[in-house]
Amino acid sequence: MRLKRCAQGLSLLAVLLFSGAFILDTMAALLAAGILMSALLGQYLLFNRRLWSLIRSVHAERSLSRSLVRRGTTLRVTTAITVTVPPRMQVGIAERIPTNVAVQDGVTSLAADLLPTSQTLRLSYRITTVMHGTMYFSGLTLTVNDLFFEDSIDLLADRFCGPSLVVQPAGMFEPSSKRATIETREIEKMGVLSGLGIRALREYYAGDDLRRIDWKISAKHDKLFVREYTGIMSLPSLIIVDLPWRGAPYPADEFDRMVAMVAGMVEYSVRTYQYVSVLLVSGPNILHLMADEKDLEHCISVLREWMHPAERTVHFYRAADRSDLRSQIHAIETAQERNPDAETLRFLGSLHAYYGTTLQNQKMYAFTAQIIRALSSITTDEVVLFSLFSGDISHIRQIAKQAKTAKIRVHIRMPGSVEPHTRAFYQARLGADTVEAFA
Repeated sequence: MRLKRCAQGLSLLAVLLFSGAFILDTMAALLAAGILMSALLGQYLLFNRRLWSLIRSVHAERSLSRSLVRRGTTLRVTTAITVTVPPRMQVGIAERIPTNVAVQDGVTSLAADLLPTSQTLRLSYRITTVMHGTMYFSGLTLTVNDLFFEDSIDLLADRFCGPSLVVQPAGMFEPSSKRATIETREIEKMGVLSGLGIRALREYYAGDDLRRIDWKISAKHDKLFVREYTGIMSLPSLIIVDLPWRGAPYPADEFDRMVAMVAGMVEYSVRTYQYVSVLLVSGPNILHLMADEKDLEHCISVLREWMHPAERTVHFYRAADRSDLRSQIHAIETAQERNPDAETLRFLGSLHAYYGTTLQNQKMYAFTAQIIRALSSITTDEVVLFSLFSGDISHIRQIAKQAKTAKIRVHIRMPGSVEPHTRAFYQARLGADTVEAFA
């Protein structure tokens, strides 16, 4: 418990009166000092009684959007707190956040209103799990003050705590058995117009367009067959947004422009194509996927909730890809053919063995497999990727490479402060179709 300025002033005045009564031997000063100390003691007892009455009135109910997650998952926590504030007191309530999570955004503390009746406060925030294990919400922190005293107390009883959050580990690599899903894309949406390519041949059913009957195949098999043509359609772009890391500085003005451009592109896609798909990542961490969303209001609310700097639980730090390792091995083999020196050949041989062993043991990254599944689940022919390009770009290379493997065009959008020759370097490095600056 701490004394506020009013109580400190009264205490100092009482000490001065006691000192004056002792030095001057006056009973009036001693009596005045005693009255002040008694009044201060009475205020303390009243404050203490109100504090315990306040604690007895507090009740908390906490709910999690998910109780079993993997490390790096972002989830929402909602806490409803019922409290009755005593008269002439100010009350603040804050969550006790587990140590192994990072708060992304939201409200984790509130000040109660000065109402004579019971009131309900609601805390809502998002957290990202940083470590695996079982995490427990250990209660609330109550901050109380009045004109004379202030105190802070941790509420650790069972009725203020829980529930538990079980966080499972997330592997760096993806099991090799899931590689069979690569490039398994099937577009079932048919356009109003027909393309020039034949998609399939099937038997004639009543109601089919007679102009699509293949008469040669029908005459050969003595049965009517109908041609199904490929559809001609205009598909919206898949918007991928690489959010900056909270643990590093980033240009706030460039980030605001990126958010505005993403919101404008989302609105244009919904109004033009009737739907939009948005993938939010932060480094090699998938945050949120909004696939084939048709409600513009819901799209904007999702962007408002997620478009903030995020916590990155996984980093690549220029991770070597299998294609990079193969290129290194090929370069070493070429150097071995051109260098007859025995010492050089011995050194190149050790490098070749090292890269060969690394390539043999290298598996697919979990982030790469997640990108493949996301691209396979969305019908699109181009990707527009927004990023501030602050730090490592290994995850951007993975996105561009998997999009190119799926025969999807890649367009990069980066800050306008990046020089043109640097943009050209990124375009060659990432293999993107275009690299432009967002103004």
